[in-house]
Amino acid sequence: MKTIYRIYQVSVLLSSLVLAMGFLASCDEDDDAKSGQVELLSFGPSGVKHGDQITFIGNNLNKVTAIDLPGVSVSSSQFVKQTSEEIWLVVPIEAEEGHVTLKTPEGDIVSKTVLSFEVPVTILTIPAEAKPGTNITITGTFLNWVTEVWFTDGVVVTEFVSQTIDELVVMVPFEAKTGPLILNTGGTEPLSIETEEDLIVTLPTVTTLNPNPVARGAALSIMGTNLDLVAGILFKGITEPVTDFILVSTTELSVVVPESANKGIITLVTYSNVLVASPDALNIVGDLPALAPLGYAFYIDAIENGWGNWGWGGPVDFANTENVRDGQKAIKKTYDGSWDALRFGGGSVSTASYTEITFSIYGTPGTGGLNLSVIPNEQWGSPYVITIVEGEWTEYKLTKANLGNPATLTDFLFQAQGWSGVIYVDHVGLR
Repeated sequence: MKTIYRIYQVSVLLSSLVLAMGFLASCDEDDDAKSGQVELLSFGPSGVKHGDQITFIGNNLNKVTAIDLPGVSVSSSQFVKQTSEEIWLVVPIEAEEGHVTLKTPEGDIVSKTVLSFEVPVTILTIPAEAKPGTNITITGTFLNWVTEVWFTDGVVVTEFVSQTIDELVVMVPFEAKTGPLILNTGGTEPLSIETEEDLIVTLPTVTTLNPNPVARGAALSIMGTNLDLVAGILFKGITEPVTDFILVSTTELSVVVPESANKGIITLVTYSNVLVASPDALNIVGDLPALAPLGYAFYIDAIENGWGNWGWGGPVDFANTENVRDGQKAIKKTYDGSWDALRFGGGSVSTASYTEITFSIYGTPGTGGLNLSVIPNEQWGSPYVITIVEGEWTEYKLTKANLGNPATLTDFLFQAQGWSGVIYVDHVGLR
């Protein structure tokens, strides 16, 4: 099925018209046309199309044996008309932009003015998908007039593998992303042609991590597809991707696990800066064991059971992946010194079937030894106070008596006592 494309006109470049009839000035006129010297005075009209007729005006043009247009030569036997003052010819489709050369027995005469055309560039097909570093073939008409191919996010290719009238071969840059292509063309009316269909740019995938768990400082093998497209690997707990690899192939990537890496999903960073997450979390040898299951959850990777974010003050992120105790996500709460709180509200749960309220907290630098007030059901006057441990995950287990033996929980919060800092919170619920 033929692919349809949108065409946008960008600008119109009209050559200067020297003669009143609309022809392009070429050579200085010689008053003595009878000298026998071949002279090219003008040619046109401006903006002629391929297959249209173009006229050359001058003196002694009957001596011209051929006219070389850029990309093609037209012999005198192919002229539509030839007299001493005019030559008419049909512009071949192979003709390109540039100076014109008249071939004569006395030598060549090169025009001072560039000949250009109005070119209706069209595209017939592009590939559905391509891998960076490989070649794609675009088919159409007058593709020899294409000057640039734009990929998504401004990645531009100006040097082509090959270029003919009906075929353009382009290498896909490693920085290319999935999206439409835009072809810019030359001619007296340059065009910008955008494809309606996207070119899907191939991404790497991860199938397995081996070993898992892995020790910090040891080699990790990542198995998958198109892994030669990976520029770096992000581990949880580090902010910059690892770019030094032990081994790189299309199906395997080997890398040393950083000493500061935490367990969790690893992320491949492509040369186009697209992020590809592993399907499974990476576990680290010696890390804390998995937490015991919750009987009832306020939070496991997301707020659960109808509870809502009723907190105030500094920002809170309920889908943070920087530092996770268990699962895939944790809460990142930034306290701003306003006695603000991380608060769960809008829900209700009977405590009759449970014996403890539990949660895990990680204190970032500067929060060690600071106190948090744990307050159920807006009991502001009698909070239970816990102390934050800096630099490690700590699981807190509170009895119902610690919280005043509430029969039902309808509100539950962690309030800072006027300090500023960041903590991570995970697996909040009842057992």
